[in-house]
Amino acid sequence: MNAHRSSNSILIIGAGATGFSVGYHLALADAKITFLVRPDRVDAFKAPQQLYCYDDMSLKTFDHYKVVDHISQVQDQLFDFIIVTLDGQVSRSDAGVQLLNDIGKLARQHGTSVIMCGFGQGLKSFYMKHTGLPSNQILRGMLGMLAHQSHAPLPVQKPANAKQIAQSIICYRHSADRQGFRIETADNQAAQRFTDWYNRSQASICTQATPIMFDLFSSMGFPVYAACDLAGWPSFTDMIKDHALLWSLACKAQSEIATLPQHGQEGQQMAQAMNEHTTAHIHQKMEQEMLPLDYQAFNRFHHGHKVAAQDMGSMQISLAQGQQSGHEMPALKQLLDLLDERLKNKEQ
Repeated sequence: MNAHRSSNSILIIGAGATGFSVGYHLALADAKITFLVRPDRVDAFKAPQQLYCYDDMSLKTFDHYKVVDHISQVQDQLFDFIIVTLDGQVSRSDAGVQLLNDIGKLARQHGTSVIMCGFGQGLKSFYMKHTGLPSNQILRGMLGMLAHQSHAPLPVQKPANAKQIAQSIICYRHSADRQGFRIETADNQAAQRFTDWYNRSQASICTQATPIMFDLFSSMGFPVYAACDLAGWPSFTDMIKDHALLWSLACKAQSEIATLPQHGQEGQQMAQAMNEHTTAHIHQKMEQEMLPLDYQAFNRFHHGHKVAAQDMGSMQISLAQGQQSGHEMPALKQLLDLLDERLKNKEQ
C-alpha cells in the first residue's frame, strides 16, 4: 500500500441514511466530502441539505460537498478513504459487483483504504475478491447512531418536530455515549487515522473493534430482529413478556452464531455474555435512550424492510457454515423455517 498522503477528502458511495449521517459528521471535522450516487440522482442530493438531529431536536445544515454520478468523474482524485454504504444484498448484485470492481481500481491507484458498511457473513471476502484489494486495505464500518430517511414511515413523538423532520433529508439519533461510528482495526494505522479525524467533529464519537469482534457484530444480532418481525414488532418489553418462546429461540440462535468456529474464544465469551436477560436489557435500554425516536419502529423499517434480504442472507450463510462444521444450529434453523413458512403463506 502506498504511504499515506492526506488530501482531506473522502468519497462516500451512496447518499442514504448512512452516507449522509457519516458525511455530515466528517464534514464537521473539516473533511471534503464527495458523494457518488445513482445516475440522474445528482439534483436530488445536491447541497445544501438539512438533517434533523433528535439529540437536540434541531435542523443541521450540510453544505459544501460534491455529488457525482459516475466513478470516472473522480478517477484522478486522491481520497483518504472511500466509504461504501451499500448493504450486503446490493453489494452482491450485478451492478454492485461492477461498482466494487471500479472502486478497487480507484483504491489501488492511490493506496486508499476502503470502509465497507454492509453486513453479512463472508461479505468482506466478497469485497476482497471483486475489488482486488488485500484484507488490510478494506476496513469494516458500522453506524453507532440510528439514522433514517425523513420520509420513512416512523411515528413522530413529542417533542420531536414533525415540520422540521419533513424539511430534512436524513434524521439521526445518538445514544447516551454519543457513539456515531465504529471501525475495524484490520489496519491499525488507517483505523486510528479515521478515528482521530472523525472525533474532531466533537459532536459524535468513533470507536474501534477487532476483526473478530466485527465478525460477531455483523452476524449475531439478526435472529433478534427476525423474531421481532415474526411477532409483529412489539416493544421489547412486550416481546419478552408476550412472546417468550420466540424470544428464547432468537437468543439461542444468536448464541449458535456466536459460537461458530471462526469466532474463536471471543465468540464463546460473547455467547455466554449475551444471554436472554442481557440481550433484553440492551434493547430495552436502547428503547429509552433513543427517545423521541421510536427504536422498535426504526427496527421495523430498517430490519423488517430496508435490509431484510441482507439479514436473511446472513442468517442462511451462518446456518450453512455451522452445519458444514458439524454444528446442527437447531434454533437458527427453526427460526429460518418459521420465516420461510410465513413467506409461503403470504404468497398463497
